[in-house]
Amino acid sequence: MRQIKELERTHRLITENLVDAVWLIDPVSLKFEYITPSISRISGFGADETIGTSILERLTPGSARRAVAMIADIKAADQDGTQTSHSMELELNKKNGETCWAEVRVKQVEEPDGPPKIVGVTRDISNRKNAELELENQNQELAKALAEKEELLKEIKELRKLLPICSGCRRIRDEDNQWWPLDEYVRAHTDTNFTHTICPPCKDIYYPDLKNQT
Repeated sequence: MRQIKELERTHRLITENLVDAVWLIDPVSLKFEYITPSISRISGFGADETIGTSILERLTPGSARRAVAMIADIKAADQDGTQTSHSMELELNKKNGETCWAEVRVKQVEEPDGPPKIVGVTRDISNRKNAELELENQNQELAKALAEKEELLKEIKELRKLLPICSGCRRIRDEDNQWWPLDEYVRAHTDTNFTHTICPPCKDIYYPDLKNQT
């Protein structure tokens, strides 16, 4: 009897001071049949508040759907004789109304004289997940800033194509604030040369005497 009490004391000491939560659920009803008291440090719910409830109540809707699919995969794999453990990151509902992220590892186990059960371990990964989300947000903000910079550079490039030209003498102002005759500016900044001629409208204005010449 003394040995049994000592074992019970040791078991209680271990389970009450675990960092992770160890639990057992029925694969059909999805209800908790056992969970260590350490769950209270993760979700705020005590073991007595959790046992008898469904995992659907303890997870956010999206995580609950993923957990159900995971358990279905485990049951199917075990029917094929392949017993494997699965791991997934799920979002838990906390007692204070908030949520937290947890890494959940599960496996189906066979009882000697009973139906199979799902045993699992839940680990709080809120700090890691928050850091990942913060990094993701920073990356998105950086990508947005780079896209805005790229757009700005395109706009600057387009603006550089706009030449300040005098509406009177048609001279062009360069980046040093110097004014160039149009043909000189083009020759200095491009490979283009000019051959001077006159268009018909200007011919009529500046050389009317040539109008009637054939």
